[in-house]
Amino acid sequence: MTSHNPANEEEEELTTRELRAWYITFAGTEPYIVAVLSVFIPIILETYSSQAGFKLEDRNVPCDITIEDYKCVTKFGMWYVDSASYSFYIIAASVLAQCLVYIGCGSLADFGNNKKKMLLGFAYAGAFFTIGYILVLNPNMYWLAGLLAILSNVCFGASSVFFLACIPSYAHVHPDVLQVKRNDGTEKEIHDIEEKISNQLSVMTLFWGIPSGIFILAICSVITIFMEDKMLSLKIGCVISGIWCIALLTFPVLWMKNRSGFPLPKNQNYFTLSFKRVGRTIKSARELIEIVKYLIAWFILSDGFGTVRTVGTIFAKKVLKLSQIELLLVSIVLPLSAIFGAYGFLRIQRYFNLSTKKMVIITTSLLCLAPAYALCGFIAPFGFKHSWEIWLFAIYYGGLLGATQSFCTVLFSSLIPKGHENEFFSLNQITDKGSSWLGPLITGIISDVTHDLRNSFWYLFFSLLIPVLIILTVNVDKGRKDAELFAENEKILLKNQINNQDYNENEEEKEKEIV
Repeated sequence: MTSHNPANEEEEELTTRELRAWYITFAGTEPYIVAVLSVFIPIILETYSSQAGFKLEDRNVPCDITIEDYKCVTKFGMWYVDSASYSFYIIAASVLAQCLVYIGCGSLADFGNNKKKMLLGFAYAGAFFTIGYILVLNPNMYWLAGLLAILSNVCFGASSVFFLACIPSYAHVHPDVLQVKRNDGTEKEIHDIEEKISNQLSVMTLFWGIPSGIFILAICSVITIFMEDKMLSLKIGCVISGIWCIALLTFPVLWMKNRSGFPLPKNQNYFTLSFKRVGRTIKSARELIEIVKYLIAWFILSDGFGTVRTVGTIFAKKVLKLSQIELLLVSIVLPLSAIFGAYGFLRIQRYFNLSTKKMVIITTSLLCLAPAYALCGFIAPFGFKHSWEIWLFAIYYGGLLGATQSFCTVLFSSLIPKGHENEFFSLNQITDKGSSWLGPLITGIISDVTHDLRNSFWYLFFSLLIPVLIILTVNVDKGRKDAELFAENEKILLKNQINNQDYNENEEEKEKEIV
């Protein structure tokens, strides 16, 4: 019996059409992050939960959202929570649900022929749940808006596991990398070209995804201007985003190759094997200590990324009283700045010949200044005291956000054992979403206790500062060597399992012949 060997498929050269289909996939799914999750959902949840809530001082009097810096509470299960906290708690619940899904996804991509199916399947499901917002007919259905937020976020998050895992896989088979290998390049030359290609792939996704998100935001802005029902315009924006995703996914369906992984070991199933592999990976932490340090930093940092945007949106709406149109326009400026920032910092990296690790440290250190500026508002006449400051924040934070996320993805890719991309990117997403509930939960509690969103920026400041200190200790060269050794040991283990499987099957066939 001959075993399937994916090595040949791994060396099949990446084509322009397949790469373009991968980019288009991101163009279809990224509007959910740029527009729906970052802008539409927080506004819908906060507005509807407030309209269905009551005044803080008297829980029998309906909330009046027309007054400045209103303080209201909303029923959340058996409790009453601050209406601004409701969206935080919903997002926290959604990312907790994501963790279990991510663990179960690892082996679905690394074994068998499931990569393409799972990438597109979860994206389609997320798009349909996003379209479902049109069914939220009135403020009393804020619970349905929360449920759809959880389901759509879980699906798009799972899809991103398979999407991001393509970066190291595609870098290995990129024409430029294969050319260096054919010319018998040194190990350092191969690593350097793979890192360069990984950075290029990561940045290029922004040039496809962010304009797509801006396009959806722009359409929704126009609809909002001409529609009297502002909430309906946001729900229509969700529908358009879902339809846009479904339409663009046609191209990866037709053009993306289904690059197979290793055969599933006998007497194993995908779901339980995923949990076993993640468990084994965690147990192997002593062999991959540099990845562990990175993941600890990413656990904290990714939480800060997402929470800053959510808190900023609600702070601008509730405290600074930005209109819905202004919020949409600010949300266009932020991702637009991310494109220029990612490209600009990539040019800076190449000009000064800086490592990816150094770029992560530089951009993350600069990000810390954003919440620090907001904290100045406690004692100074500036620090998010005026609406115009939000525009400066969008330009500054957006310009750094795209670059930081891109460099972090590449840094992590350089530490992953070859052949385990999906498994480790699943672990990366578990780390990401495993903390992403923490920020919304803590800021929700802070808002509940103090009824002042500005206090939330203390947490956000330290969630961006601490990862810088941890990443400073990461030894990339050692991490890469550890990853190579880990991958080699895993190959030997898997080969032995397959050989034992073939031997047992041959013995069974001999016994049948004797009988």
